[in-house]
Amino acid sequence: NDFFDSAISKAKQFGVAITEVISATSEFAKLGYSLKDASIMADAAIVYKNVGDGIKDVQSASQSIISTIKAFEMPVGDTMEVVDVFNEIGNKFSITSGGVGEALEKSASSLSQAGNSLAESVALIATANTTLQNPSVVGNALKTISLRLTKTKTELEAMGEDTDFHVGV
Repeated sequence: NDFFDSAISKAKQFGVAITEVISATSEFAKLGYSLKDASIMADAAIVYKNVGDGIKDVQSASQSIISTIKAFEMPVGDTMEVVDVFNEIGNKFSITSGGVGEALEKSASSLSQAGNSLAESVALIATANTTLQNPSVVGNALKTISLRLTKTKTELEAMGEDTDFHVGV
């Protein structure tokens, strides 16, 4: 009952249907987040859907946030920061907020494993999308590139070779 009352309040606050609040919360709860944490993350997904361009529904918004939070091992309290980054990049560069999320859905895990931060990953996405104008292709390309680079590094290290780049004598 408390959750349902809260969902009604949030639906009014965000200007969405109660079913969207419940659906967004369940997306995060399915991943094992507590109801409290899932509600915080759902709020961010609803805001992302409302303020971001190129986002068709709360489920899409949730998936982008989930991919990013999980890949970069971010705490629940930073969920709205992710939305802010998506929105800021969408407002300043030739990519939609939804496009940033879409590209990260495809590449966040491999970019994170390759040692990139969220900020670096988003910069790579925005830069590549300036030319390609296709966030899905950009996400897949960055995933492939980062996987190949990390595989090469691993193979070089296994051979006892230096993997650092040195300039100079």
